[in-house]
Amino acid sequence: MTIETRAYETDLEVRTAGDGRTVCGICVPYNQVQRINATLSEVFIRGAFANVVRASHRVKFLVGHDANALPIGRATLLREDETGLYGEFRISDTERGSEVLTLIRDGALSELSIGFSPLKDKRRQDGVVERQLAHLAEVSAVTFGAYGAAASVVGVRDQSSTPNLDALEEILRGVRRA
Repeated sequence: MTIETRAYETDLEVRTAGDGRTVCGICVPYNQVQRINATLSEVFIRGAFANVVRASHRVKFLVGHDANALPIGRATLLREDETGLYGEFRISDTERGSEVLTLIRDGALSELSIGFSPLKDKRRQDGVVERQLAHLAEVSAVTFGAYGAAASVVGVRDQSSTPNLDALEEILRGVRRA
């Protein structure tokens, strides 16, 4: 099975409550056409990741899609909404996990990327490949993203607090205007 990757720019809100080891945000935007290369433009639609939402604990959080290195954490929640696939990832209390959290807090790592395998696609009349069903293998923190601000980290928080929905909604309004 071939794993493809797509990266998304993120915006980060850091929360200091609790131990601050949960990263949350939009992993992949829905209904946003993106040119991937000279011959491929694609769009993910709502429902594309419905199969992994029920088994979110299996999705690992990596750095730069490096499957040869140990993961730095795992998904604790995946949820589809109209805007995209929202995820929360618990970062392990390891040297590498702490280093990545510092880079996220500093804004040096501010983008997300997904590793996925397409399962069901449809080529639209305009030539865009519509991703209708895909297997989500992993989500990575990366240096550069493909989709701009459409996939946004809205916080780094402890396990017990809830995400800042007002901040998420403000980011989503900006994405819809763009």
